[in-house]
Amino acid sequence: MGQTYRVGHVGTGYTGSIALRHVLRSPRLELVGQLVHSPDKAGRDSGELVGEPAVGVVATDSLDDFLALNVDCVTYFAAVSGRDGSEVLEQLCAILASGKNIVTPSYHPLFHPPSLDDATREKLRAACRQGNSSLFATGIAPGFTTDILAVHAASMSELPAKVSIEERIPCGAYRVPGFFAMLGFGRTPQEDAEVYPPGAMIATVTPPLRLLAQGLGLTLDEVREHRDVALADRDYTFDAGKIPAGTIASVRMRFEGIVKGQPRLHYSSIWSMPDEAVEDWPPAIAAGSITRRLTRITVDGNPPVQVDLALNGGELPGSAATAARAVNAIPAVCTAGPGVLSALDLVVTAQAAPPDA
Repeated sequence: MGQTYRVGHVGTGYTGSIALRHVLRSPRLELVGQLVHSPDKAGRDSGELVGEPAVGVVATDSLDDFLALNVDCVTYFAAVSGRDGSEVLEQLCAILASGKNIVTPSYHPLFHPPSLDDATREKLRAACRQGNSSLFATGIAPGFTTDILAVHAASMSELPAKVSIEERIPCGAYRVPGFFAMLGFGRTPQEDAEVYPPGAMIATVTPPLRLLAQGLGLTLDEVREHRDVALADRDYTFDAGKIPAGTIASVRMRFEGIVKGQPRLHYSSIWSMPDEAVEDWPPAIAAGSITRRLTRITVDGNPPVQVDLALNGGELPGSAATAARAVNAIPAVCTAGPGVLSALDLVVTAQAAPPDA
């Protein structure tokens, strides 16, 4: 079976809870500690916190106690929304300096380390040097479909002129607080235009696009954002909220990566509350399909390349894929040299289910 890695876990939100269950079920991972931020979770068994049998690991809200544990890698799924970036950075540095590697999907600036500002990058590197540790940010988007998968697709084409990534995400099952309002569902176009700040998503999308550009041998000069909305033709009701007819039911965010004045990279993400399309934006998911997330990568080169990646079944397979990608990266991160790593630095593999006895 190979080496067993000792894991400390942080974060019991939706995706973090999935990741913790992955750790508990993996034959090559051993959970030895958990850091929580809510006092009502401290002192409870880690397994019971995520609906699993007790595992004998008691969650703590003391960072000092967590740092004192003998841990090979921390799965850091703590929420960063609403927290000051410096607070997140300080916690990451403390974990790294204590000799623990980190895998995380949580902090988007980390997905392309060269894009970090000089002070942040040097602070993280110093912590890695002190602890002989590594930090790796990964997930599904960013972390795979929006960057490294497109790099691999483009490697099959001669001198690609443009790479496009188009995603469709039916999200009627989403119940994440704030998500519904953040994307503008249930608003009129006029209300949306008054509320949505243009360019609000550029900072989030830029790191993976810069990593994609680096993987193509390009340097990204600028990212431009466009926002399209489509309206419901009837009333809808979801757990996250109501969408009356004539209000926004589907949102498409489009981004152009500009290199020397030319749009060389394209990324678009369609978030649709109804399963059935209320617009004709590509890529389309067939009616009745089990696909819950579809990514289409198109490479304009010789030969032209198209890759369709579908995540099928489940409530939110994107969250499950994010958790799996991070947890599966633990062995590679633990054996890498110290530093702040990107998807261009590591090959992430999976641990197959054991054969039937």
